[in-house]
This record gives sequence, C-alpha cells and structure tokens, in this order.
Amino acid sequence: MTKKFKKVFLVVNKFAGHRKNFFNEIMGVVSEFKRNGCEVKFSVTENPGHASQLASKAVKSGFDLVVAAGGDGTVNEVSRRLIGTATPVGIIPMGSGNGLARELGISMNPKRSARAMLKRDTRLIDVLRFNSQQFLCTAGIGFDAQVAEKMKKVKSRGFLRYIRITIMEGIAFKPFTIKMKVDSLQIEKPVFLVTFANSRQFGNNAFIAPKASISDGWIDVVVINPFPKIWFPVFGIGLFLGIMHKLPFVEYYKAKKIELESADTHIFHFDGESGKLILPATIRVDSEKLNVVV
Repeated sequence: MTKKFKKVFLVVNKFAGHRKNFFNEIMGVVSEFKRNGCEVKFSVTENPGHASQLASKAVKSGFDLVVAAGGDGTVNEVSRRLIGTATPVGIIPMGSGNGLARELGISMNPKRSARAMLKRDTRLIDVLRFNSQQFLCTAGIGFDAQVAEKMKKVKSRGFLRYIRITIMEGIAFKPFTIKMKVDSLQIEKPVFLVTFANSRQFGNNAFIAPKASISDGWIDVVVINPFPKIWFPVFGIGLFLGIMHKLPFVEYYKAKKIELESADTHIFHFDGESGKLILPATIRVDSEKLNVVV
C-alpha cells in the first residue's frame, strides 16, 4: 500500500548539475508537494557535509519524508543519516549522472518525479561500505576515480563535460597494479579500473555492472584489465549497451567482502565523488539498509 507523506523536507544542492533554471524547478517541486496536501520546507546546502546535517535535523523534527534534490553525491549525503531508520529518502534528480534515480526508474523531470513520489511505495535497498564510507551505487579505483577527481575540479558539469574529460583522461591514463582478495580469490596484477557496484550504472545509463541488483546483498566486482587504446571506443560502447561483462578484457565477480591490500593510486570514488584512498581497505555490504521512495 502506498504511504501518504504529510511532512516533507527538501535538501537542495544548488550547485548540482549547474542547471540554469534551478530555483524555478525547485519552487515547482515545492508547489507540487503543497498541491498534494503536504507540509513542505526546504534548505539549501552551504558546504560539503551540510546535506547530512540537514537530513538529521529533519528526522529529529518529525518529517516523514526527506528528499534529496541534487545529484548522486547529494543523495549519498542525505541518505547517510537515514540508513537504518524508518524515514525514507526521496530523490529529485538534478545532478549530472543521477545514477541511483535512473536505476530506480525515477523521472528526470523534477516536477514529474515529485508528483510520482507521492503515489509510490518505499523499498529497502542495500548499502555498501568502502572502509567507513557508505555508498549506494558504485565505488572504485583507477580510471573512473580519476575522472571523478577531474569532474570535481571543473566549474560546470553535465554529460558533454563528462564525455570530454573521459576521453582526455582515457588517452593519458596508464594501468596500475593492485593486490586484493575477492572473498577467497586472490588477485594481483595491473588493471585499468576496479569497480565495486551495488547498482548497475555510474549514471547517465553507463552500465558498468549490468548484472548488479541493488537489493540482492552482493557486491558486483568489475575488473577491467589493460587494453589497447584503439579499443577505447569499444569500452564506451560496452558501457552504454550494458555488455561490459561480455568484453574480452573484463572480469566479473560477485562477492560479500573485498580486501584491497595495495593499489598504486591515491584516490577512490564513491557515488560520483572522489576521496583519498586509505589502504588497506575493506569493501563490504552494510548490516543496515536504506528506505527509498521508488
């Protein structure tokens, strides 16, 4: 049975996606909630970590739905304070990739996604951890982490900017050596990237782990071995056709726990954001789940 939400708190990241009509879209979302009989308040994030603080305050104030208006990074921050609680998170996708929203079939139109949110039920999804960092979609090291690091430093985001950075980094990127244990399987070799996936995609329907399920209790591990640069278009095609696991330079595993012992890189990414890699690292399924409006 669909739950009726009465008090809605909207956490807004005004920098997500660098949209020109951002506040007009947000006011349209607020109006949509009010039109459906909801008490709604919203706050704009001011710095990294602020979204988590706002979400925590909303729960303590008795809001029965906390909505993240932004990209996957915003959803991640908001969700951290809702994991393991009865309070669900709603998503208004306004970022560059919107991986989790796309994975859950949420409309990319803000007003439409708000309208649908009030007519849908909730679903428990898995949460993964990279050391202490919780993530909902993907985390990893290598080429994709390098792209996330570059994206963090640009003034404007968007799909075309992402493609441009991906191509430029792809030309210059060199394989690096890792040593890790995937459950009981020991892997030690040069790689292009390693992705630890809860959902199928990075975002923008780029399916890095086509066989992943967001609620099966497993981590999908995608190891992309070094390949000739002439194959880079094949890598891109594989992503957007959802056939990465079928490419000859890709290894695909399902695991409960990964122990990353060493890696010749200093960064990792989680839900589209980059961070400093601390080794040794453990990637595992969290004991608690997240309630999401789907």
